[in-house]
Amino acid sequence: MKVRTRSRVLAIAISLGTLLLGCAAYSSVSEAGGEGKKASLEVSGGGGAARTQNLKAALAAQVNDAVTEWNQEAVRLTLLPASALAPVQQTRVMAIAQVAVHDAVNGLTGKYATYLSPGPAPQNASPEAAAIAAAHHALRNLFANQVTQVARLDALYLDSLAAHGLSAGDPGVEYGRDAAAAVLAARANDLSAQAQYPYAAPGAGSPGVWVPISSAASAQALLPGWGSVTPFVLRSGSQFRPEPPPALDSEQYAKDYNEVQIIGASNSPLRTAEQTQIARFWLASPTAIWNPVLSQVIATRGLDLSAKARAFALFYLAASDASVACWDAKYVYNFWRPQFAIRGGDSDGNDLTAGDAAWTPLHSTPRHPEYPSGHASNSGAMAAILGHLFGDDPGTPVEVTLSGITRQWDTFSEGVEEVIDARVYSGVHYRTADEVGARMGRQVAHFVSTHALRSCRKGRSHCS
Repeated sequence: MKVRTRSRVLAIAISLGTLLLGCAAYSSVSEAGGEGKKASLEVSGGGGAARTQNLKAALAAQVNDAVTEWNQEAVRLTLLPASALAPVQQTRVMAIAQVAVHDAVNGLTGKYATYLSPGPAPQNASPEAAAIAAAHHALRNLFANQVTQVARLDALYLDSLAAHGLSAGDPGVEYGRDAAAAVLAARANDLSAQAQYPYAAPGAGSPGVWVPISSAASAQALLPGWGSVTPFVLRSGSQFRPEPPPALDSEQYAKDYNEVQIIGASNSPLRTAEQTQIARFWLASPTAIWNPVLSQVIATRGLDLSAKARAFALFYLAASDASVACWDAKYVYNFWRPQFAIRGGDSDGNDLTAGDAAWTPLHSTPRHPEYPSGHASNSGAMAAILGHLFGDDPGTPVEVTLSGITRQWDTFSEGVEEVIDARVYSGVHYRTADEVGARMGRQVAHFVSTHALRSCRKGRSHCS
């Protein structure tokens, strides 16, 4: 969709410099590297000075809210180049931090079921103190190897308590730390630490089978064991495993192949300037793109602390489990990427495709199998949670600016439709993989939203 000016625009302007924050993990051989600058948020768009001031006031209130304040710090650390986290790792880290905050807050307020059981709520405990302590404890442990960041976290913890008129002696502090410790303990042996290892796909070298784009160490399979990581809510990573990718001799495969061969080539004569910008925009990781969307929508809804904590937690529970589900399927099917498929197109046994030994995609081929799309899976899950919480139409167009490229959507699902297109424009995915990934993300999100962190029944002070 073309960028257009609309009244009452909800703007999420993120200046990341020349390189996109979090983009390397989906777009380059390095996967978890790349430089980036801290994101900054600002309001833009039409609707008059009064409406702009109202939105700015909402944003200011959001910054003064402990839950959102620490969400922003969690995102900053997660996307920090020094953290070197691939997108699937980003969603896990964010889920741990946000679930810790949710349990700390809702363990005290009793408005929503907690993920784990933080224990009896102490008297006179502040939910904000619990949120601050939970976030601090979780992030301090998750990023313990970054000494400078740990020192920053410790200072921020004290400043945050003081800013909210709280002290370290508040009963909520110990309660929040205990909530975070419980979540960290539950994830300590989730197999994420064992997910990176040498990997060669069965049948590598045969038509249709994924192989690295080079023999360089930086090009080898990314986290081939991530599909075995213990999900937060799903019963297993294979719970929503999709059907196999289209057969090489099928018409659907030829349709997908021919589309990306033309529109996704580095020198495509058909791809428009806007489509090229869309491709570049969606190189950023899902966390970098979608977290500000959730934050800004929350800022306009007047949610209380309990509901805010739950929204962030559901968002990342779904995203993290979608990452596991996607990686399960990727390393079961081991489907080849367009770069190798098109260069070896004469060997695929399909009379409707033609090989091109010199074909190069617009953007670098990621270092993991093609089917299904990771970005579409994550985006599908995140957008579905947004829809579950707020409806697919947020009531105001969502506008996101990354490194000078602005995209705008009237609905959350429009954003998902765009990432489906974007990965084809980039030359790194077939359309079927994007569509299947988005569908799987929605399935995961629906399961998460109906099985986790549900509202407590009226008349009950707490629920689990």
